[in-house]
Amino acid sequence: MRSLSAIFPAYNEAQNIERTVEAARAILPRVATTWEIIVVNDGSRDDTGRICDELAGRYSEVRPVHHPQNQGYGAAVKSGILASRMERIFFSDADGQFDLKELPLLLEHADEYEIVAGYRGKRSDPVHRLVNAWGWNVLVRLLLGIRVRDIDCAFKVFQRRVFEKVNITSVGAMVNTEILAQAKHFGFRTKQVCVSHFPREHGRPTGANLRVITKAFRELFRLWGRLRRIGPDHRGLFAPGQKSAFQPAAKSDG
Repeated sequence: MRSLSAIFPAYNEAQNIERTVEAARAILPRVATTWEIIVVNDGSRDDTGRICDELAGRYSEVRPVHHPQNQGYGAAVKSGILASRMERIFFSDADGQFDLKELPLLLEHADEYEIVAGYRGKRSDPVHRLVNAWGWNVLVRLLLGIRVRDIDCAFKVFQRRVFEKVNITSVGAMVNTEILAQAKHFGFRTKQVCVSHFPREHGRPTGANLRVITKAFRELFRLWGRLRRIGPDHRGLFAPGQKSAFQPAAKSDG
């Protein structure tokens, strides 16, 4: 077994975050020798931040990261990755829609493949979100050539070295697309694994917000142009001080 960082971005997840952390604490000792849980409170307006701090006080393996203001999902994922210290990096949502007991399904491929990406066998979301997701996947495949069944599925494991090359500039919903597009560019291999998906019991999703969707489309076309300019000296998140071919995106609304 190897070391593993589990990252959970959270925005207004006061009703879900404790249950998610407890579920992670139950499974991580079974799959990793050394592990940590990083909860990224992305400027929540509810009690998410307080609960994250309470969990950190209760469990030494829990490390909170706080954004004073909401910066967006991509920014939260990036903060979690930058805070990670382990050989493998896993991230998922804090809303309880995934079964963390299925993490071993991904980890059994994590030595052979640099990225192991879950895809939702049966997605438990409203019809309009299913339609949006289908259209987005088709567009990403046509524009960027990424042949992943469920690009935005928030159930992924990475070898740490992926982020020696891959950078993150998307602050919003484009983050999964940006990571996998750069990974494809640098020749990292991706294994896809079917995982379960459950209805959200508490809180409200932000991914279908019109402003979030509009922002994602703008970032997608910028990414398409930037990928063509990446040179061999490009460095990722874990190469501080190196100049990236990517420029940080503007602040997101979700």
